[in-house]
Amino acid sequence: MADMVFRLGLPVIVLLVGTVWFAWSSYRRAAIAEQTVTELNAETKALMGEVRRLEKAVAAAEQGLRTLSSHPSVPRDVALTADLTIADLRRLTEGKELDH
Repeated sequence: MADMVFRLGLPVIVLLVGTVWFAWSSYRRAAIAEQTVTELNAETKALMGEVRRLEKAVAAAEQGLRTLSSHPSVPRDVALTADLTIADLRRLTEGKELDH
């Protein structure tokens, strides 16, 4: 009788241990994935803040160049260079060169 209980009990114990191990490892993977997503969200938020700061800097630079190029005391070659730089800034901010 004890031998029969041992034969039936051992597979049940192995199955139970396997199930607990599988559940625990699944929980750990889910916890790690959640932590990774949280970190990625924080990094994304920081990068978006940096993008906003860069966009403001580009807009300020573009405005400064526009003001410089339209000022009557600025020589024509400087004004032309400023206009070309504004076009370069627009091309960069449109993403045409940022994709590379």
